[in-house]
Amino acid sequence: MEVICRPVGPVQANCYIVLNDDSHALVIDPGDEGKMIADLLKGIQAKVDGVVLTHAHFDHIGGVDELIAEFGVPVYVNAAEFDFLSTPEKNSSAVFAGVPHMTLKAKPVELKEGTNKIGTFDVTAYYAPGHSAGSTILEIGDNLFTGDVLFASSIGRVDLPTGSAKQMKDSLNFIKSLTKDYTVYPGHGPSTTLNYEKTHNPYLLYDNLY
Repeated sequence: MEVICRPVGPVQANCYIVLNDDSHALVIDPGDEGKMIADLLKGIQAKVDGVVLTHAHFDHIGGVDELIAEFGVPVYVNAAEFDFLSTPEKNSSAVFAGVPHMTLKAKPVELKEGTNKIGTFDVTAYYAPGHSAGSTILEIGDNLFTGDVLFASSIGRVDLPTGSAKQMKDSLNFIKSLTKDYTVYPGHGPSTTLNYEKTHNPYLLYDNLY
């Protein structure tokens, strides 16, 4: 399995392309630059099975409509955020100065907690609210895609609409309970490993930070 990362958009959110050995692909969090992502996929002759969102803030969804139009695939997201796709106040495009209000045409498919069969991929979804109501961590093979829940040596903010410090604490406690040393691919910034974060990330080490 190969993971390709492309930071996109005004806040450089990480878009990931996950490729399996049969050249099938999942696109995770195409936050912007949909044409560039589509051209990349076509350039490597990937067979796109679907688009999956860790959450539906504007910087993670901006390229969704272009990819769906190009490849005719579904977009999967936690049902708690279905209306984020069409509501600028909830997807936070209405909150940031200079960001156009974002309303997508895409009709989402529910990303259910537990194992989801998406094309040729098995995607295990762990609901992890705190950054947003429907924030979800994705497990694919030995990889965790943590969206804006967990970053390298940091975590996501909780002050946007539907954010919750209490729920973030619960989600971080869940992350600490995982025993496998996954490669962690966050929504922003560099990749890391779960064991490294457990021993270096202050938000996983000290309960009184939140």
